[in-house]
Amino acid sequence: MDITPEQMQELRLGALTAIDGLWFMAVERKYGFDTALELDLEVWKDYGKVLLKRMARMLGLTIDPENPLDLSTINYLLETVCRLDGTQCEGVVHEDEIIFHVNRCSWWENLNRSGRESHVPCEYIDNVIFRHWLQFVDPGIDFEITHALPRGDDRCQWVIRRGIRA
Repeated sequence: MDITPEQMQELRLGALTAIDGLWFMAVERKYGFDTALELDLEVWKDYGKVLLKRMARMLGLTIDPENPLDLSTINYLLETVCRLDGTQCEGVVHEDEIIFHVNRCSWWENLNRSGRESHVPCEYIDNVIFRHWLQFVDPGIDFEITHALPRGDDRCQWVIRRGIRA
């Protein structure tokens, strides 16, 4: 009896979303939804920074806010972070922006399966977390959500732009 590499990958992807959901619901039961969401956002902000640092090290890149990475590299890092949980996404890099599409989101699917899609503010979470991750890599970058699965759109789409230097 053996678990195939594909089955192992499916278990890993499921474990990530399961532990997040179970952790969130345990905190929610004890401290309420608002506290659970606040803590969850802080964890996810840190999680992304840890992953971005690890990926940069593996790729021989330096994350330096004073010398930001080019948009193609930022897009690659964002695609990779998103794909870790099974999200199907792709960014198209233009001269001064990235048009980023999420065509399948395991988090949104899990919220729908659990009946919590209207309870958990998915778009707010994306605004907080992804903005934080992007600005960790380049403080002069920002993004706007132009389409969202929770709005009934067929995908999430973000426009990521550079040029808001603080």
